Amino acid sequence: MSPDHFGLYFLAVAVAVFTPGPAVMTGITSSIRYGFPSAMVAALGCVTATGLMGALSAMGLGAVIMASGLLFDIIRYVGAAYLIWLGWRMWANSRKAAVPQNMARMTEKPRLIRLYLRGFMVSASNPKAIAFFTALFPMFLDPDAPLMAQFLILDGTFMVMSFAAIVGYSALAARSRTFLAGSARRWFDRISGSIFVAFGIALAASHK
Repeated sequence: MSPDHFGLYFLAVAVAVFTPGPAVMTGITSSIRYGFPSAMVAALGCVTATGLMGALSAMGLGAVIMASGLLFDIIRYVGAAYLIWLGWRMWANSRKAAVPQNMARMTEKPRLIRLYLRGFMVSASNPKAIAFFTALFPMFLDPDAPLMAQFLILDGTFMVMSFAAIVGYSALAARSRTFLAGSARRWFDRISGSIFVAFGIALAASHK
């Protein structure tokens, strides 16, 4: 892979990962609810799923999934249902009585494995990522060079940049954590829940 091709790939990935989506929203909500370190755990879950999708595309399974309309639709609807469920949970939590910020910090101690799995599921629930990798990778591969090394570079670059984007947004959100207490926290949960529901509906209504 030439430096010029890698530069173009870098720009394409930057546009993709820094455009806010479900993974970024997962990082932001985790940062607001539990603090910035917890958001980093959720971000790790997101990029793990993203890396696995890239690996599936590299092995050719992505093309198989894309070719099977039924399988693609099953994954898409399951993913949409999961995002809508997350949004509904946030709305349900917003109905609870607001807790003062100092008490929230002492009582909200999320299980890290739960945050990691939530991040993983949010990214894994979107089959559009497989479509993205399947379409993007061949554009930047040099057929005369070792393919496995190139796949590792492409997939690894995407994972690192995706992690940086989620962490960057989460760090900005963490600065607002003190402000988002009391009734403001309720509205944050409701707005965030609505966004996840919107992502789910958009995924369910989308086509290949």
